[in-house]
Amino acid sequence: MYQKNPRKGLLPEIEANTPFQEKYLEAIHSGARQIKAGLQDVFHSLYLSGELAHRNAGETANLEFTLVSMRPLNPQEYAILNTIKWRIKESNQPIKQIRIDLVLLRDVLHLSHIFRWGFFLKHCTVCLEGENLAHRFGHFEVSWEVSKAMNIDFEVRFNELKQKFISSHKLETQLDVAEEMGKLLVKTSFSLVAHKEMRWEENLQGCADAFLIHYPKKELEMSRLFLLIQRKNVKKQAVIALFDTFYTWILFEMSKIEKKRG
Repeated sequence: MYQKNPRKGLLPEIEANTPFQEKYLEAIHSGARQIKAGLQDVFHSLYLSGELAHRNAGETANLEFTLVSMRPLNPQEYAILNTIKWRIKESNQPIKQIRIDLVLLRDVLHLSHIFRWGFFLKHCTVCLEGENLAHRFGHFEVSWEVSKAMNIDFEVRFNELKQKFISSHKLETQLDVAEEMGKLLVKTSFSLVAHKEMRWEENLQGCADAFLIHYPKKELEMSRLFLLIQRKNVKKQAVIALFDTFYTWILFEMSKIEKKRG
């Protein structure tokens, strides 16, 4: 759900004034209020991203916040944040997982991070509380530099999810992690071609369709990722093999693109 494109070649912002989906309103606004009140000494601003920001969530959804803080959180403040996450999860059944990413104000505003935080705040979030830092940035166009910056934590997230999947013995947890990993790999795949498509895509099917235009031989792997996203029960070893093979291929393609452009 984007605003009208400001100028040809430049990306629009997510529509900020349209109401969020009704079933998620309490989770979004209650979470924002609690975070601002509980961390008022360090709080600068709070943003919503993902399917809830785009108003296209299904029966359940992940609640994805980005908290910009004035300084690093201390242990007590981290405890407050974890308590807030627990409260939201316990009181709002449609919410599957709650993710609160932390970033320092000085990092957001540093010129070296403009393709990461400038692009993300401008085109991938809605400001819920505090000063909207998106107003400090102009509209971006998609480039390989943007894709690289948006994937800066890809390897860390992949390894965290893989270890969580391997160590889990509960089917429900395995399905949750496999779904999240599938989404991560589909979106990262799209980032390989975003600079060619000259657009940024959040919809998973849109990501896959654009990716397959440029990598049609990966249709089988993409279809298997969507089985995981649909929470199909696939043998654990087969899931791990898919994770590892596709992850390795993505890193190889990233390296190829970087060499060509370097």
